Amino acid sequence: MGFLNLFFPQVCPVCGVLLVGGESHICLRCLSDLPLSYFWSWRDNPAEVLIRERIELVAAASLIFYRRESRWRSVIHKFKYSSQLSLGRYLSKILGRRMAESLAFCGVDLIVPVPLHPIKRWMRGFNQASVIAEVLSAELGKPLVEGVLVRSRYSSTQTTKDKSSRQRGVKGAFSLREPHRFTGMHILLVDDVLTTGATIEACGLEILKADGVRLSVATLAFVE
Repeated sequence: MGFLNLFFPQVCPVCGVLLVGGESHICLRCLSDLPLSYFWSWRDNPAEVLIRERIELVAAASLIFYRRESRWRSVIHKFKYSSQLSLGRYLSKILGRRMAESLAFCGVDLIVPVPLHPIKRWMRGFNQASVIAEVLSAELGKPLVEGVLVRSRYSSTQTTKDKSSRQRGVKGAFSLREPHRFTGMHILLVDDVLTTGATIEACGLEILKADGVRLSVATLAFVE
């Protein structure tokens, strides 16, 4: 690792300074300024209020606030679009540990990532929601389930779309296979960023078709 760092030195994705001994992924100075949301210990937080306007929900948590002008925006972009999976796992571990301390998520039975369409999954090489969900599964000690909630319709990226366009883009895009597998379960739905709630709503409506199911949500970031 030290030999590699001679030729490919690690830099903080937030401020760009070289990482020194004892620092991993993000420098200690930036880490101390992490814009934590504290949603895991805040009932009726903005994420919960946003989602409950659309669907039934038990709880919702996001690790950080995502502001357009914030330097932390680049961290999510590097994970999602530059394949820096270790960075995504690092942030997911912080979120998972915080959620493990919260009573709101102790009753979760299964963890389900928001799926990508197979074409987009092939183009990107990974599903960022699955990366996050794998870490949360390890931290919360709950099983991860993929392939039951599927994306059956392809749509272009949601990033630049407004609220109404996002809702149209994901309407009917997801489907639930074998809904009986979720019967009576408390499902934790995982995605990378919560913006308008359109994707969570579309997925949640499918999950809530299962008898007696309850839904919670976790994301790395919440857009203010």
